[in-house]
Amino acid sequence: MRWLLGLGLVLLGGMVLTCDDGGSGDADTDADIDSDSDTDADADADTDSDSDADSDSDTDSDSDADSDSDADSDSDADSDSDADSDSDTDSDSDADSDADPCPFTGGIEWQGQTRFMYGINYAWHHFAGDFGGIASWSQVGVAGQPDTIRQELTEMRDHGVSVVRWWVFPDFRGDGVLLDGNEQPLGLGQTTLADLEQALALAEETDLYLMLCLFSFDNFHPSRDIAGIWTPGIEPMVVDPSLRSELLERVVRPFARAAQTSPHRKRLIAWDVINEPEWAMTGPSPYGDPAYAPEHDLDPVTHEQMESFVSETIVVLREESEAMITVGASAWKWAQAWTRVDLDFYQFHMYDWIDTWWPHENPPSEYGITNRPVVMGEFPLDELNTKAYADVVASWFSNGYAGAMGWQYNEASAADLDRVQAFSGQHPCESSY
Repeated sequence: MRWLLGLGLVLLGGMVLTCDDGGSGDADTDADIDSDSDTDADADADTDSDSDADSDSDTDSDSDADSDSDADSDSDADSDSDADSDSDTDSDSDADSDADPCPFTGGIEWQGQTRFMYGINYAWHHFAGDFGGIASWSQVGVAGQPDTIRQELTEMRDHGVSVVRWWVFPDFRGDGVLLDGNEQPLGLGQTTLADLEQALALAEETDLYLMLCLFSFDNFHPSRDIAGIWTPGIEPMVVDPSLRSELLERVVRPFARAAQTSPHRKRLIAWDVINEPEWAMTGPSPYGDPAYAPEHDLDPVTHEQMESFVSETIVVLREESEAMITVGASAWKWAQAWTRVDLDFYQFHMYDWIDTWWPHENPPSEYGITNRPVVMGEFPLDELNTKAYADVVASWFSNGYAGAMGWQYNEASAADLDRVQAFSGQHPCESSY
């Protein structure tokens, strides 16, 4: 808003003094606009009374000046009022157009929309090969087969999926991460970043959002030969500070930076640091959960070691990327495991054995989780302990959860995908970004 104050007084020498203010505001912003205080300008005129003619002349001049000043002020006020009305109308119109048409209470906010994060786990086209390829098996990454990946992503979207959870480096059999003869990380593979860019571009094209899961408990297998490919284990890189730093600086940081600099970066809604890390952990929980029970064929680490790895990975992701961050926790059994790290939302998985002891019908608060939204990141696409997919997802939708993503597309039947689509059809706005 801008005001002009004009006050003219004719002085003995015929001089006219004017005063205008310099306050301004930005009417295009959504913030409140504070107007500057008006500035009064007073001028005293001393007149001689030697003659009636002089007095009459001064009176006439003053009257004319005041009349002109009033007219100018009225005109300015009218212009300002019109401008303010137009500006307010424009601001209201912009606010209305930007308003979220169907915010989901307790959901996950992204780009001004709060939704029930609904989707599916891809979780891969080629296990450990989508980002970097596996040359020894003649498997190419996303950039090497865009038509195939486009077709699969399109099918997901056509069945009501909005968010796709996609695994990146679940182990090191692929060429996505380069390691030397001593199994030290050297950097990213030749096509890794091109595959990432293609994945984001295809997500844009098919109107999907990606949750990229960097690592998995599968990484904790001891170094081994898999069908002719030597596959280093990640355990030494997690427990050794020097190796851990190399993994983060040479692999995670450039990968996250490339995602952020992509013109399609908004399609990356979240990072999942690691899938079900509890299966690669041993010993007691420091936060009151049951002791960890690692898979027998893995090289497990302690809670403190895994927590350090997760926390340091998060620091790098925060520095390089604006996407949200979560951890794909195995089960409610270890509900407190990741409550001390810097997550945007929690993620838990649900299968029959979990549902038996930690029923899916219970709200997150029943398991001591109240400070962040909860997304159910894995569960069966058909039924859970004889309970239909539709009933399971509906219970989460109405019981304080922030999302649900079934497991998994590359094993799904046509009937499974139809079930995914049916729920989306019942909540087309609240379940889609």
